[in-house]
Amino acid sequence: MASSVGVLFDLDGVIVDSRAHHMAAWEQWGRIHAPDAPADYWHRSFGLRNDTIIGHLRPGIAPEELQALADEKERLFRDLARGDLVALPGVASLLDALDARRIPRAIVTSTPRENLDMILDAIGLASRFDALIAAEDTTHGKPHPEGFLLGATRIDVSPEFCVVIEDAPHGLEAAKAAAMRAIGVTTTHPASELSLADLVLEALDDARVLGFIAA
Repeated sequence: MASSVGVLFDLDGVIVDSRAHHMAAWEQWGRIHAPDAPADYWHRSFGLRNDTIIGHLRPGIAPEELQALADEKERLFRDLARGDLVALPGVASLLDALDARRIPRAIVTSTPRENLDMILDAIGLASRFDALIAAEDTTHGKPHPEGFLLGATRIDVSPEFCVVIEDAPHGLEAAKAAAMRAIGVTTTHPASELSLADLVLEALDDARVLGFIAA
């Protein structure tokens, strides 16, 4: 593998802030399929794979039914989010800086491929990444490191030279399990919940980002 640095971006909360759309979709879905779910369940489970979120609510559910329920939630999300998404502050300028330094990058997300493609097309960034890792590409979701390790392989950078950019505790756990450095962005969680990050920022337009990546 090459020894140059690489960057692995989470999607929701890092590239775009689609949390409100996801939460609204889960709440709509939950009123029908999980009316007894704890009030904070959607917040606590944000960033996990659908099979984990639904599986905790429906232990022993058949795989086919679980997939149908997950597909329904994601259709709700796309209906709510389509036409209402913008890239978060600093994303475009950071990608420009990575281009200038020829630093490879990937998105590693627990969201389905259809969502990932829709979001990147909507914000005009579909061509700005060297690899895209979606839910269908892995067996295990965050906090398992599989997605980030696959991302490192796809951009041909050793894990120890990869920097993960995440907004959620589960993602930071996955980054550390993969032995990667990590930046935490306080888009969806306060700094107190991102203690595993090596650097915590409010947004990617922070001047420290590029120096940390290149260090």
